[in-house]
Amino acid sequence: MVLSLTDDYRRIRRLEPSDVHQLMTWDNDPALSRLTGKKFEHGDDEAAWWNQLVRDRSRLVFAIIDEEGRLIGDVELQQILWRAREAELRISIGDKNFWNRGYGTEAVDETLSAAFSLLSLDRVYLRVRVDNPRAIRAYQKSGFRTVAHLAATGRLAGYTALKLMEITREHYLPNSLRA
Repeated sequence: MVLSLTDDYRRIRRLEPSDVHQLMTWDNDPALSRLTGKKFEHGDDEAAWWNQLVRDRSRLVFAIIDEEGRLIGDVELQQILWRAREAELRISIGDKNFWNRGYGTEAVDETLSAAFSLLSLDRVYLRVRVDNPRAIRAYQKSGFRTVAHLAATGRLAGYTALKLMEITREHYLPNSLRA
């Protein structure tokens, strides 16, 4: 699903078809795949992936941008269950020049704002590798808390154990209001 953002977001914007080629390039980076798993199936072509995304009401992908509006990664709400009012969050800063600079934390915060205000979700959860303390700290800064430990399955199958983290609408506090 493609959503136009009505509010003024600094780090996320609507994903465009022209972004897909760069996302596919980053998806083939072994260092990124190790942390986030593979997003694209082998042999996916850009047009087919885009067309599937546009029709899929259970997924919403945003581009993550720098100050000049250049694409540096993506953040996705996937497995959206509209009746249960929940979704899984996945994020990847593909341009390694922007790692450890707060872009991911800002993008997560803005995505949570959209999830809770625009989409009226009540819960957002994520799975993160236990050996990725940088990501865990970033998620905790955004208000996520650990609720369980899991075995890696799906796109992360074969990797280390995972933490299941979540944040609910009632516990979400926008970054601008955090002390």
